[in-house]
Amino acid sequence: MTRSEKQSWEQMRTQGRSRFVLREGLLRFGLPFGAFLTIGCLAIDWFGRSPIEPVWKLAARFGFFTLASGLFSGIKTWNERERDFQKQTDDDGVV
Repeated sequence: MTRSEKQSWEQMRTQGRSRFVLREGLLRFGLPFGAFLTIGCLAIDWFGRSPIEPVWKLAARFGFFTLASGLFSGIKTWNERERDFQKQTDDDGVV
C-alpha cells in the first residue's frame, strides 16, 4: 500500500467498519451479485421448463444472496485493507 493509498484508507476507516461493509460490501458488490444469481436461477427454471417460483421465494433468494455475498465481501475487503495498512512500505522511510 502506497502512502497515498494509506492516507485514503485512513479517511475511509474513520467512518467505521459497519459503514464500509454496508457501502462497499452490500451496495457495491452484494446487490449486483444477488441480482445476477437470482436472474440466473430464473433462467435455469425457464430453460429447464420447471415452473417459475412465486415472487416471495425470488425475493427471499435475492435477499439471501445479497446479504451473504455482500457481508462476506465487505468484511473480507476490510480485513485485507487493514492488514495492508499495518504493513510498512518503502515510502514510509523504513526499509
